[in-house]
Amino acid sequence: MLKPLMRAAAVAALVVAVPASAATMNLRFGTPFVSGSNLHKGMEKFAEVVTAESKGTIKMQVYTDSQIGDIQQLIAGMQLGTVDMAYLGPGNLGQVKGCGALNISYLPYLFKSKRSAEEVMNGPIYADMFEQCARASGVRIFAVGGDRSPRALVTTKGPIKKPEDLKDMRLRIPPIPIFRDVFEKIGVKVVPLGLNEVYMALSRGQVDGQDNGFDLTLSFRFHEVSKHWSATDHVYDMGAFHVSERKWKTFTPEQQAIFKKAAVEAGKVATQLGEELDAKGLEELKKAGIVYTVPDRAAFEKAWADVYKNYEGTVWPDGLVARIKAAQK
Repeated sequence: MLKPLMRAAAVAALVVAVPASAATMNLRFGTPFVSGSNLHKGMEKFAEVVTAESKGTIKMQVYTDSQIGDIQQLIAGMQLGTVDMAYLGPGNLGQVKGCGALNISYLPYLFKSKRSAEEVMNGPIYADMFEQCARASGVRIFAVGGDRSPRALVTTKGPIKKPEDLKDMRLRIPPIPIFRDVFEKIGVKVVPLGLNEVYMALSRGQVDGQDNGFDLTLSFRFHEVSKHWSATDHVYDMGAFHVSERKWKTFTPEQQAIFKKAAVEAGKVATQLGEELDAKGLEELKKAGIVYTVPDRAAFEKAWADVYKNYEGTVWPDGLVARIKAAQK
């Protein structure tokens, strides 16, 4: 009689030895955005909703400040499977083979407003681009949510009132080709740098400026080492939820629905906090002694009017710019 009892005890011991969290899926979710920023708060909301909707079976490990990689490293990590998800701009994938059409997101004055950008990026035109990119690159954008502040020119020299004022300035750009074309078009000497390198480059005089809105400029404290703000509002950008395509295919339809729902809720949080930040942004600049200028936007729009021709029919299909503009109300 002892042997059956011993076998039962052994089985019981094995059951007890299996940790309660064995069924929990832990996902690495990274971004270059700053801890405590409106974009980080959106990521936290995403993680909260995912955990709640999955009843604790899916947990997001959120990494800000490029802790697990900058933009390029996060994209490569998702392709390799070492990073599960990332919160980036939809245009960041434009540098990856098969995703070039997404460069269009950074074309100056493509969108009329934040609302227009949000509607188009969540519509059928971008859905087709996201699907093609997922197949080609192994990285899928499964949702777009979280308004970004419109991009401005923030410089150590100025004021910047017209395109000619930027001639021969060294401007930091993201390492994305379309930014090079845009700014070289008006005589800028471009310097590609990651976000976490910009503050030091500005403080040491290695660059004369950068182009970001209130969200990144204030959260990265770039305004501490710049004197002039020119409100060109030349790009309306969004946050986008990226995932390893390999990982995405392992999720059940129910799990995919949870992630999409969480992205919507996260986007609302990031947008609301971003609107509050934009409303207070000018006040923050005044406190820092920044010279705020509203430039001749029409002159900038005219200067950049033909940049799209370098990409039309090659990097993205003929007529895509016209389709996006026509889709805006």
